[in-house]
Amino acid sequence: MVFNTDVLHPSDRVEATCAAMQEQSVPSTVELENAEQVASRMDVWTYGDTRIFRAEMTGFRLVRTTNQIRSGPGEMLAIAVHENRIGKQEQFGTQRYARPNELMLMDLNSTYDYELKGTLPGASRCLHVPVEAVGLPHEVIRTAADRLAASPIHQMVVTHINELTVRADALSVSDAAQTLGEANIDLVRTLLASAYDVDYARGAMAEMLLPRIRSYVRRHLSDPRLGPASVAAAHGISQRHLFKLCSAADFSLEQWIIAERLERARDELAHPDMLAFPIRAIARRCGFANDSHFSRRFRLMYGLSPRTWRQLNTRRLGSTPGAE
Repeated sequence: MVFNTDVLHPSDRVEATCAAMQEQSVPSTVELENAEQVASRMDVWTYGDTRIFRAEMTGFRLVRTTNQIRSGPGEMLAIAVHENRIGKQEQFGTQRYARPNELMLMDLNSTYDYELKGTLPGASRCLHVPVEAVGLPHEVIRTAADRLAASPIHQMVVTHINELTVRADALSVSDAAQTLGEANIDLVRTLLASAYDVDYARGAMAEMLLPRIRSYVRRHLSDPRLGPASVAAAHGISQRHLFKLCSAADFSLEQWIIAERLERARDELAHPDMLAFPIRAIARRCGFANDSHFSRRFRLMYGLSPRTWRQLNTRRLGSTPGAE
């Protein structure tokens, strides 16, 4: 919990509520439906580069203007689920309503007018994700905002946001928080792309999945079990689909993994801080379980053995002015 009017004197609640909303979201004009009886509570939980923002308040309205965007840019997308109120929003020249357990999208870097009315507190659960990480053209985002219900994963995203909120105290501090943040971005990207157009989503997802696969491989090079099966499982796709993606990009996943491992081993063998490590240990650190296989592949790639490569770099280090 980051804010609660229950701990404030009634005379301070209006100003404090407006300030808290600005601080936890983006600069906007906050209008309270009943300033004399305002009640609000705000909670924020972080998942990697994403976060859940839950606001429980008596009726309010938020208006974000062009000047406010200039003074306080908000490069985030907000995907909201309302618990017990109908949310009303106007953005991109279109007015939308979202009933409880329906999704509503807001681009925080575009002007908007948002309302959640009611004399009793109503609540919204909002997933914030960086626009840049989602990586979709603005036109796709803008069009998808009107079509969220058409996405085949609409209900899945509703359930996901609800789970991230209800279990936030445990999940946001768990070892899985960073991974959940990455999953949040992937899920929002898929939601928007599929709401825009299913055929577009297939192409967009393939184009964006390969960089994630490459990044995953580089982070897991030390795992000797790294291969098509583990990579496919980590990204929720079949090995057949994985091979099709790699083929379309004109590279062999298995050979690329070996090349990446060899490059890392070459760098570590030449690094002065790694001189105390046996060659066998460096091979293990780079995912090679078999010494002869490592030596053979290293020689094929670089034209000399790992030992010779290390000796050459050790001599070069020793001949460097000032080296000891």
